[in-house]
Amino acid sequence: MEKEMKSTGREKLGTVLRFAKTNRSTVIRYGLLALVVIIFAAATGGRIFSSFSVNSILSQLTPLIILCVGMTFIFAHGNFDISSGAVLALSALVSIFVINGLGCTAGGVAVALLTSVALCLAFYLFNIFVSIKFKIMSTIGSLAIMFTARGIVTYLVSKTMSGYKLDDTSALALFREQWFMIICVILVAVAGWVVFSYTSFGKYDRAIGDNPLSAVQSGAKVNKVRYISYAIAGACVGLATMFYLARTNSVTQNFGQGREMDIMIALILGGMLLSGGSKSRMSAAVVGSVTYVILTNGLSQLGLADAYVLIIKSVIFIVMIATTLRRPSTIKAMPR
Repeated sequence: MEKEMKSTGREKLGTVLRFAKTNRSTVIRYGLLALVVIIFAAATGGRIFSSFSVNSILSQLTPLIILCVGMTFIFAHGNFDISSGAVLALSALVSIFVINGLGCTAGGVAVALLTSVALCLAFYLFNIFVSIKFKIMSTIGSLAIMFTARGIVTYLVSKTMSGYKLDDTSALALFREQWFMIICVILVAVAGWVVFSYTSFGKYDRAIGDNPLSAVQSGAKVNKVRYISYAIAGACVGLATMFYLARTNSVTQNFGQGREMDIMIALILGGMLLSGGSKSRMSAAVVGSVTYVILTNGLSQLGLADAYVLIIKSVIFIVMIATTLRRPSTIKAMPR
């Protein structure tokens, strides 16, 4: 009887180990999230889940998830974007001009939102157009857009004493409401998940990350898929702009700075491979964002200086890349 129990125990342990090995990425991403929650809940004495902290976390989490959902479509086919922070800043600046010009009305905010989305769409579609037309890495176009957008913002803001502000801080009050943030996150995440996981477009997007030639042979129109991916990313950046602007009510030279790295770290923490491909999952956008925001807030609540917070996040980033970047040698390991 005892031998049978031991044998059963070994079989169960073997099953668990095989599952963990087969689903290593999933185990890592959810295990890390659980570990972060447990550690900071204990270290802060539960303060990280106080009503004030939860509201702060939600206000940071909402735009980050929206951005990560959009960028997942770009990451999946092996590219990545480094212009999001600068595009956010320019889009927010234009939104201020629109709202201040039209007044604090529902119509003014709606026009500002549409303008923000349209501007970001234009930047991202231009990026992929240049990449396809001239056969250069989209990262190069992204770099050019980053310098252009950031340069415009810096020039305009430098002409003022303290940047540009909303004349009426209640203009974007809706984007600070918890219920509205939750609804937006759910709608964007679910829509992104459905499109990415259950449509031919999502399948082709992932297939391009594995092997563009095989994707073409499977019926994928590679350029069309890339255009749509960048359009989705641009729309998400435009929407996220309104939530970031609602938090600050102003735009300075530093607005949106480093946001592209926040996106990349969040996606990597969520288990996204830098090379994209069939193993890409939309859950990386949500799980990674939650992990990253809780981690950042937890470290801040422990009283660590910003420099130490950056170091810790960098170490975690490197460890996660080393853990998730193990791919067969026949597949490209770095973004195209």
